[in-house]
Amino acid sequence: MMAIRELKVCLLGFHSLAPMYYRGSAAAVIVYDITKQDSFYTLKKWVKELKEHGPENIVMAIAGNKCDLSDIREVPLKDAKEYAESIGAIVVETSAKNAINIEELFQGISRQIPPLDPHENGNNGTIKVEKPTMQASRRCC
Repeated sequence: MMAIRELKVCLLGFHSLAPMYYRGSAAAVIVYDITKQDSFYTLKKWVKELKEHGPENIVMAIAGNKCDLSDIREVPLKDAKEYAESIGAIVVETSAKNAINIEELFQGISRQIPPLDPHENGNNGTIKVEKPTMQASRRCC
């Protein structure tokens, strides 16, 4: 019982940190498991979170993972497509295990992200990549 309570605290802690991860993001991939209906309901909660607290024009992509297990599917592709259309997201069924449609997912996202404005922030269309600073690392669980 103690392990379950600790896991819940860990997940709640991660949820509270989520805005740090998507702040300033151009795109978000929200993943659900096609073999578990509950994961599709959870996906809808994450989409709501993104819409309420994420960047205004964030590109959302829905990935229905484990398409290699479609024989035990609980979430019909039709449902995912209808939901994605209702929120303006792209949807792709993938398999992380077998690397199915991963490239297609990211190509779809890249087609949705608007190009950088070369005059924005005076960066002449370039992106500066900096090495992140080391901070005290904390583990959740």
